Amino acid sequence: MNEETQLRGLLQAAVPDDASSLDPQTVSTAARRARHRNRLVGLGAAAATVAVIGAAAVVSTQGPDADRAADDTETTAPYDAPACPATLPELADASQTTGTLDGLTSVRFCPDLDGGMAQPLSTTDQSRVLGGMDALVEDLDGFLADLADLPAPDPARCAAISVLNTRQSLMFTMGNRTTLVPTTFCGTIAVEGHEVDGGDLLNAFLGALDKQRDDLAYHRDYTGPLGCEQAPAASPVKPGREGLVAAVRCSPTGEATPLTAAQLAALDTAWQDPSEVEGESCLASEPSSFLVVATDHGDVIRLVDSVCGVLTWDGWAPGMNATLPTTLGALGLG
Repeated sequence: MNEETQLRGLLQAAVPDDASSLDPQTVSTAARRARHRNRLVGLGAAAATVAVIGAAAVVSTQGPDADRAADDTETTAPYDAPACPATLPELADASQTTGTLDGLTSVRFCPDLDGGMAQPLSTTDQSRVLGGMDALVEDLDGFLADLADLPAPDPARCAAISVLNTRQSLMFTMGNRTTLVPTTFCGTIAVEGHEVDGGDLLNAFLGALDKQRDDLAYHRDYTGPLGCEQAPAASPVKPGREGLVAAVRCSPTGEATPLTAAQLAALDTAWQDPSEVEGESCLASEPSSFLVVATDHGDVIRLVDSVCGVLTWDGWAPGMNATLPTTLGALGLG
């Protein structure tokens, strides 16, 4: 089948019968998405031979979207990539270079599951957390180009701040070979010989994963533990895109109370209707309690009551904070 015939088939599959009424941009977008689906079917099939921690259904059976039907345009490729190790190297022992990234097939963010929790996670819970996280598998060439354009580390910037060291890492997979590098802010990592800041490396990954979530259809509910001492792992979660599948209210004493189905549904409705933060004063939180919430892309986030009478969410990048039109009191959690 030549390229022209293949493109015609993709357009026929992606564009409705009344395509003559569509503008060229709509047709182009439909064709691009069809190409994504066509290519990722093969990618997912090939990756299915790779062991993945924490097998879980791609279509949720929990949370507000429990009744949604299976979508045959979805891909499992972001979950079929090799999983992160549960225990990461100590920073003193971690590699500070990626080596060659020729043949790159996936990139994962690997959280430090041994840090930030009062009690160590069980092996089962570790598998659930890691198995629900998505890997970057789309437009890897574009991601590598972005890394090549990252600025060199800035010693002056790092001299003026306090850095919280963490073992969290990125895992690059090249066929049967993987390499882990830490993503500590103000840590220097050599990416194919180009030195970058570890924090900039992580932000570039999150930006690429954010775009992938916009471009591709996939999801997998978070099924791990939700605890009040739990620190949210880095992710490109965005209000109005991901769905909320579980949540607990955390009291001032650290006691976790799961939300009821009705409370979770009301919270998800507010999550789907975010607004920009109007003034820094609205980011000030009420200290009484907060929510730890899980999404249908394996994310864990925190939502807190604001002095402005809304819930606030602290985004993963500057300027991405948002407010949600509800409060703990309105949800019956005050």
